[in-house]
Amino acid sequence: MYGDNIEEHFMRIGLEQSSTVLAKAEQLAHMDLPAIPPSWQRQAGWTRYDGVTGEVMQVAHPLEDALVFDVEVLVSEGHYPTMAVAASSKAWYAWTSPYVISGKETDKQVLIPMGGGGGGNPRLMVGHNVGYDRARIAEEYNQRGSGIHYVDTMSLHIAVAGLCSQQRPAWNSARKKQQEKLLAASEQHMIDLPSTTAAAHSFFDVSAHNNLKDVAKFHCDLDMDKTQRSYFVDGSLQDIQDHFDSLMTYCAQDVLMTHKVYQAVLPKFRRNCPHPVSFAGMVQMGSSFLTVTEKWERYLERSVQKHKELDDMLDIKLQGLADQAKSLVDSEEKWQADPWLSQLDWFVNPRQRKLKGAPKWYKDAYDTKSGKLKITTRSRIAPLLLRLKWQGYPLHYLPRHGWCYKVTKLERQKLQVLEDDPLGKKTPILDDGDMLYYKVPHKDGDDANCGNPLAKNYMDAYEDNTLSSEYEAAKEALELNATSAYWISSRERILGQFVVWDDNRSVDLGLPSAAATEAPNKKYGMILPQMVAMGTVTRRAVERTWLTASNAKANRIGSELKSMVQAPEGYKIVGADVDSEELWISSVIGDAQFGFHGATALGWMTLQGTKSQGTDLHSKTASILGISRNKAKIFNYARIYGAGVKYATSLLLQYSQAMDTETAKTRALDLYSSTKGEKEHRKRNPFKRIFWHGGSESYMFNALEDIALSEDPRTPVLGCAVTDALKPKYTKDKFLTSRINWVVQSSGVDYLHMLLVSMAHLIDRYSIDARFMLSVHDEVRYLSSEKDQHRTALALQVANLWTRAMFSYKLGIHNLPQRDTCSCVIDFCF
Repeated sequence: MYGDNIEEHFMRIGLEQSSTVLAKAEQLAHMDLPAIPPSWQRQAGWTRYDGVTGEVMQVAHPLEDALVFDVEVLVSEGHYPTMAVAASSKAWYAWTSPYVISGKETDKQVLIPMGGGGGGNPRLMVGHNVGYDRARIAEEYNQRGSGIHYVDTMSLHIAVAGLCSQQRPAWNSARKKQQEKLLAASEQHMIDLPSTTAAAHSFFDVSAHNNLKDVAKFHCDLDMDKTQRSYFVDGSLQDIQDHFDSLMTYCAQDVLMTHKVYQAVLPKFRRNCPHPVSFAGMVQMGSSFLTVTEKWERYLERSVQKHKELDDMLDIKLQGLADQAKSLVDSEEKWQADPWLSQLDWFVNPRQRKLKGAPKWYKDAYDTKSGKLKITTRSRIAPLLLRLKWQGYPLHYLPRHGWCYKVTKLERQKLQVLEDDPLGKKTPILDDGDMLYYKVPHKDGDDANCGNPLAKNYMDAYEDNTLSSEYEAAKEALELNATSAYWISSRERILGQFVVWDDNRSVDLGLPSAAATEAPNKKYGMILPQMVAMGTVTRRAVERTWLTASNAKANRIGSELKSMVQAPEGYKIVGADVDSEELWISSVIGDAQFGFHGATALGWMTLQGTKSQGTDLHSKTASILGISRNKAKIFNYARIYGAGVKYATSLLLQYSQAMDTETAKTRALDLYSSTKGEKEHRKRNPFKRIFWHGGSESYMFNALEDIALSEDPRTPVLGCAVTDALKPKYTKDKFLTSRINWVVQSSGVDYLHMLLVSMAHLIDRYSIDARFMLSVHDEVRYLSSEKDQHRTALALQVANLWTRAMFSYKLGIHNLPQRDTCSCVIDFCF
């Protein structure tokens, strides 16, 4: 360990890992870029435009080691780059794909050479949403790493002036009103227009959306014209060739704006997050990569094929049910007496030539182009043809209330005398004399309507038989729909992954030769997750596919996504899953008020509670709510993140479909009374604010609120400040839930950054052959050589021990319980 204590140790290793890059970053922020070249050479590869002499020359890659850059991709031609512009304090650089010049397909799959940062001289690349640009850099597709470090201006902006999800609607509304005022003022030729430099009074004045145009306007008061972007989004190769000069200038303007934003936002970020570990951790998060094999392509083919098979089977079953129902067109008594079919429009137009004698609902479902019925699980008539029931009662669609289930009054009277009345105290939304109609529950609460009972959100209801059907064919259709649900929601993102294979002539993956292996058709590929290193106001990373991937289930097509990341021959993927990271952080924050671990009820449960004896937090919550332990975890984390009784009630209704709202609210209140405690209002206590008492988590919530309500809220360990949009001086007492959430999750990000920086230090110090791959909140994965797999595992344990020690030390507890010395689970993937 470096230094006299763990705090000094982290300061030193943070500086060790960040000082060189940070020096370049600050130097680049203090420099201006030369003027944009007036014209551009139309040639493949890199062209350098000297900012002083004006000399134009072709180069293999940019020469300087600190650059701002932007990459453009012609969407219609795939994932490979079309053109790019980079700039330093000395020169401008333009890169053109050989495909733009030649138009040959063989020139399309070319990545951008940027020149590695080897020899102890790391390079710095700055961009807006730089993860997208990084995925087009050739040197990044190498197992050893590129030596290039990336700083994302979008991440920096989000960390200092980003909006939380609760604020976005209000911000959008305020912005619209401001634009209307500006328009009205300009029409009246008023010169005293609102200024962006006026004193800030609310979060509207100190925040903005994340796109470059809004960020440039907010931080620099500069307007951008993004109309030419449409050439890349909707255009063709011919469009790029015809507008080459103007599009290259457009790209250069983006680079110029990115640099101006960078100059404004980097100093703010350094003030908000002054610890070197925060900067180093952010850069580490932007270096993720994944290795795949030929099994990746087989996985895609298998998933697509299986989904098509099931989709075709589902179509056949729905068409069969439709034909079966249509046969009753002349049996009016039968379909009128049927609680499902009676909802369909049975009018037969005597003049229709096609589908003569078919009822209107059947004709509407008929696709004249394909010459067959087109009924899917998204069709309004599908639940009726499937004769779906909710808790055993027929579904009925009401335009104002969505899907409901109907119960006869006689049946309702019989149920009311039962001790275990399945309808409980639910209130019908309609009484038509004979029938009572109850809304199918929705995850967003009583006011939301169920638009489709076959949607993904209702898969649990199908699996526990709350949603059912008497038709065997319908049961099969529901099963097919459930099997395809994950793939349907994720396939666009999964199929859109940008994989670079080892046969690409513009890269060297640095992996063993696939041809030298004994396995036939062996090949290796690499994916760079297009990560936003700090994509939320809590500084959590955001990525659309890998950070949201679910665990594999045998009956879910495509759910084995994560297992498709596989180590090449001679390597292992070594991972660590930190045990209940944010729960531990929250409990220690509560315990810190007494100076020792396990001092509070929550701290004791976290430290000593066990699943087997039912004494841990999740088991206790499950017992109070009458739900499974796995579902209880969601309630616990939601509560710690600041969610209240209302959210717990809606979640309980979602998980317990048979429960009525009043019962759910009562149980949620019991849970919060037992955990968060009772609320003591300002006037009655010496703290002069809301104070919690009497619950197992009261001390923890009081401590979290102390931080959230302080004048300058900062994380207790690395001292990172909350985004301006959530600071009390701009929000007063609003958005407290988001601020409490920020304290917990942002502290979790501190934990992750310390873990990553510790690992980087240990890998360097002990020459461990390993490299960071990916982090998903409280999980980290490293690619290690087989010979160093156990040293990598040991390093993960040491890094986690250091991180927990730092948390305890900064919170005033100068020791660790023995169980915390080995609190992450290590796994090895082959």
